[in-house]
Amino acid sequence: MIEKNAYAKLNLNLHVFPDLSFKNDTGYYPVRFINCELDLHDSLFFESQNDKITLSCDNGELSNAENFVYRAAQLLKEEIGDSHLGVKIVLKKRIPVKAGLGGGSSDAAVTIKTLLEMWKSTISTEQLKRIINPLGSDVFYFMRGGICEIAGKGDDINPILGILQRLWVILITPSLSKPSTSWMYSKIELDKIGKHVNICEQLKQNILNKNTSNITNYFHNDFEDIISKHYPELDTINNDLSASGSVKQLIAGSGLTIAGFYRSKESAEEAFKTLKVNYKNIIWTHTI
Repeated sequence: MIEKNAYAKLNLNLHVFPDLSFKNDTGYYPVRFINCELDLHDSLFFESQNDKITLSCDNGELSNAENFVYRAAQLLKEEIGDSHLGVKIVLKKRIPVKAGLGGGSSDAAVTIKTLLEMWKSTISTEQLKRIINPLGSDVFYFMRGGICEIAGKGDDINPILGILQRLWVILITPSLSKPSTSWMYSKIELDKIGKHVNICEQLKQNILNKNTSNITNYFHNDFEDIISKHYPELDTINNDLSASGSVKQLIAGSGLTIAGFYRSKESAEEAFKTLKVNYKNIIWTHTI
């Protein structure tokens, strides 16, 4: 039995560019963002078996056909082309589902990397792309992990060789049905995106120069206005986080989780105790 952790991610910067020619060619608007990982993770357990892939998931919400872990394993097996390969996988979920934290994508990346080791197989870059493309571009980031700048359609991954100070974070996921990422993109107003990319460069330079004292000043998400417009209920969460001492609130990915950042472990812990009275889906964590 092999145990692996699949960590959540957080976009510290997320910019979408109104390049229609790029979208017409690729189906995506070009993006630029900076990711880090959180000390919040799912756990996966892998055990060898012959011929078949089986998955059990402790949250009971996802069938094998829908789950990124099963799909990643099946796609890898098909790409390798050996029908005798098999594995028994147990997935224990801690990362909220459909929360903008990349839980499914992280699970998929860990599955691919672990099974390549277990099955003693190697694949080409092109084969890896064929596996990841049906799963979504976030999997490209999780194959690398750490602090990275991502560009293009989400598959251009560039590590940032700097230091990100530990940031204490409270995550609140509202009890609302999260729209798909494609729905979010369909609501983009082209005249309101890609206007603040200088903030992304400033954040990158501060990380590279280890100048992180006021780093939250450079956090940004182009989806913020869209989500605020269609989900005004989130204003209450923002206000409650701010009132509890959060120095910055940020939408995670394409939503709907809101991250509140705190100056110290003590202030985050105190805020968590206060906020958990009113919020069921709340997590206290930190960057890694």
